[in-house]
Amino acid sequence: MSDERERQAAIAEREHNQLLAAGAGSGKTTVLVDRYLSLLEDGCGVTEVVAVTFTEKAAAEMKVRVREKCD
Repeated sequence: MSDERERQAAIAEREHNQLLAAGAGSGKTTVLVDRYLSLLEDGCGVTEVVAVTFTEKAAAEMKVRVREKCD
């Protein structure tokens, strides 16, 4: 796939809601954090992105990881 097609595919992917479902310990939080930070780097505001987790523990872990990477 050409660089231009890859760029267009990445843009199209971000224009839709995403659902990430996987088993425990599979890296869901890491993927969510990476996607969230990528969207912020590309100019999305924090009020434009929603990330929902199943547990409060996962939400807290996600918040810590985002803060660590933003420092």
